Amino acid sequence: MITKLRKIGNSKGVIIPSQFLKECQFDRDVSIRVDNKAVIISNPEQSRSGWSEAFSKSLSRDNDFLIDDTIANGFDEKEWSW
Repeated sequence: MITKLRKIGNSKGVIIPSQFLKECQFDRDVSIRVDNKAVIISNPEQSRSGWSEAFSKSLSRDNDFLIDDTIANGFDEKEWSW
């Protein structure tokens, strides 16, 4: 599909057909970036997406320790009063 760039204030834009929006499942926000002279519009990644799966994998490997519990340092041993 070829379409015209339209003036929108100091910028330019394109009209995205509703069928494209439905197919891409765009709601309100989109992510936009340039890649090799192409403008890529996509659904934004959700914050912390994939964390649940990563935690599940970690637990299945008996990897459920806190990093802070395994790191000793001189300040904790000599200078800090408990």
